[in-house]
Formats: sequence, C-alpha cells, structure tokens
Amino acid sequence: MSQVLKEMKKLDDKKNPIPFTITVRTFNNQNKSGGKLITYENAVLMQAPKTPGKIRLSQKRAFKNPNHYANRTRNLKTEQGIKKVNILFIIKFNGLDVV
Repeated sequence: MSQVLKEMKKLDDKKNPIPFTITVRTFNNQNKSGGKLITYENAVLMQAPKTPGKIRLSQKRAFKNPNHYANRTRNLKTEQGIKKVNILFIIKFNGLDVV
C-alpha cells in the first residue's frame, strides 16, 4: 500500500503529477452501502496549496484541512471530476493488484 501512495505522489520533470489508472471499491459510510468497482483512468493526485491560508478563486474562503491521513482518504482529479477515495478500498493500481 505504501508503494501505491508513493507512486501517486510522483512528479515529472516539470513538477506535474504523473497520471495513473486506479480501481477502487465504492462505499457509503452513512447507509453502509456500496461494493461497486470503479476504474479511473488518467487520474492524478490532487496537490495541496504550496502556501497555507491560500484563498480559492471561485469562493472567498480559505482551504480547510481535509485530514486525509487520519481519514485514510485522498482526492483524485479524474476525467469525471474530483473524486475522494479511501486508500483501504484500492483494488488495482496501474493494472497491478494491491495487497
């Protein structure tokens, strides 16, 4: 699992995130439903703002801390938009099974 997280964070020569393909299992904690497998192609890990307290362009409020490490989640930018995934539900990464 830690190798998958390291691969997600990798950047190319121009400091841009490297796209990857990931398959995750869905789960809704409120009603305890889910179980579908969803594959996101050309997904990249969302990067936090470089300076804390940065203001969004679309909304006049500061970014909040999502506590990804405590919640075991990551935000991915996909072709379908921004998706939050739980790292415990990652099934495949770049075609390889995750153990």
